[in-house]
Amino acid sequence: MKKNELATRTKELIKKVEEKFPAGVEIEFKDPKKAGYLRHDQAQHYLHGGKLKIDVYDQTEPDYTIAHELLHFLLMFENTPQVAFNLTTGDSNRDHKFMVAGIDLYDTVLHTKVYAKQRKLGFIDDRIEELYLKGVLAILKPEPKGKRDEWMVLRTVTLLDALVFYADDLDYVLPKFKENYPLSLAAAQKLYALMTEKPLKTAFELRRGVVRLWKSFDKQLGDWNLLAMQLNDFITLTPVLSERQLRLETSALFEFYHTPWQENLTFKTAYVGRFKVDGQNTFILPDLGKEPAEGFKKLYAMPVKQLLEELGVEYLLR
Repeated sequence: MKKNELATRTKELIKKVEEKFPAGVEIEFKDPKKAGYLRHDQAQHYLHGGKLKIDVYDQTEPDYTIAHELLHFLLMFENTPQVAFNLTTGDSNRDHKFMVAGIDLYDTVLHTKVYAKQRKLGFIDDRIEELYLKGVLAILKPEPKGKRDEWMVLRTVTLLDALVFYADDLDYVLPKFKENYPLSLAAAQKLYALMTEKPLKTAFELRRGVVRLWKSFDKQLGDWNLLAMQLNDFITLTPVLSERQLRLETSALFEFYHTPWQENLTFKTAYVGRFKVDGQNTFILPDLGKEPAEGFKKLYAMPVKQLLEELGVEYLLR
């Protein structure tokens, strides 16, 4: 398939992106295969050579798949909090698991906006809903009756996203989900209720939703006697602050704590700036040497805005 063969609505969305990002959009169809279902790992977007690059790995429904990537990219221009991975546990496999789970949950919060926009623009119809369901059923094996297994995390995260996708048409999928994944569905429904308890419109609300979801997910892991991922500690999330908060001393909003993990570029001891209100990792401090106490004292006394700017930490305004 070629870019000029895409649907008119997809071309119009590309133009909208290029209005905000004049460097342009480049789409490469990596594989002509058609799995016959939809998954969000069938494409990825990233910046390459100054352009927005979209690699498409499956052509089951390229217009839906490309639109999904474009709308995620457009969220960057709407003051959306971003994630960053600045720490390592020392175990690359464990790091990868934490990153995948954290990003999947973060994306699910953003999907409350992305899916709604896709529906409004005509990218989601009955056929797409059927292909999405096929994707869920293709990747998730049914649960062993009345038992938990090593697939519980993947099932729960996948079903949570499905609840967002089918938010206005849950009767279409719940019977099948209850039949195949009763334990995981119950967990996903609990997480969904907590995630959507408050609005998810503004940057502040989206950030709050992500923080709450990561915390709730860890609690669910604990309920299953699984190792907590500590996503609120492991992943850095853009702060959303008011002008008044920016003028406060750092000690009023943040606490510095020593993590057992290391900074993943220098592999040195890591100190994290944690937002006092919710305990979220907001930035990583540079190495403060052998006697960090004096450095902490100086940083705590700084206005929040000065500290963030000196550290090069991006922030959003409420």
